[in-house]
Amino acid sequence: MIHDFEAWKKYPHHHKWFNKLYLAELMGYKCGPTGLAPDVTDHYIVRPIYNLAGMGVGSKVIKIEAGDANKVPPGYFWCEFIAGIQYSATYEFVDGRWKSISCWQGTNDINNLSRFVSWIRSTYKPKVSSQFNELHDVGRINIEFIGDKPIEVHLRESPDPNYDELIPVWADNSVNKEAYLSRGYRYIESYDNANGFLEIPRIGFLVK
Repeated sequence: MIHDFEAWKKYPHHHKWFNKLYLAELMGYKCGPTGLAPDVTDHYIVRPIYNLAGMGVGSKVIKIEAGDANKVPPGYFWCEFIAGIQYSATYEFVDGRWKSISCWQGTNDINNLSRFVSWIRSTYKPKVSSQFNELHDVGRINIEFIGDKPIEVHLRESPDPNYDELIPVWADNSVNKEAYLSRGYRYIESYDNANGFLEIPRIGFLVK
């Protein structure tokens, strides 16, 4: 299973975990839904509360003034901006705890959070809080972190190919494929347009 909508259908008793505002509140982050203004002027990440289409669609970092409740559209929420390295880690529930299966370090464009530049296999193993043990019956989960702070959880493994390096290739030809191929990378097709919500879809990966 590689799609969130499949997990939504399979685990109806775990629907709250698809709610990114719920997770942000559970982790104790400063956050709030549409209509609730932050108390402090700062840069915040604004995201859909639910997004089964994936690819970080709709996510962006904006400055919100204290008391301004008009910057966040309906169905979205604001959350304190957490600076740091992003990781995508998969875990298996074994003997009452989450065992690390794989982890990749991601680099994306701060001006377009859906658009990743690279995913590199990492030896980092972010610790999983016992709060996630409620998901033990899922077996394997994928958690996205900034540093050691969870920002979203998926009731499935990572959908990306299992290589040490993955360079996303986008439909606008912004990546020089030939340069990577000459350095020993291989191109594989992996199309994703987030159900049509990405203006420029990802068409594949250069892998190594």
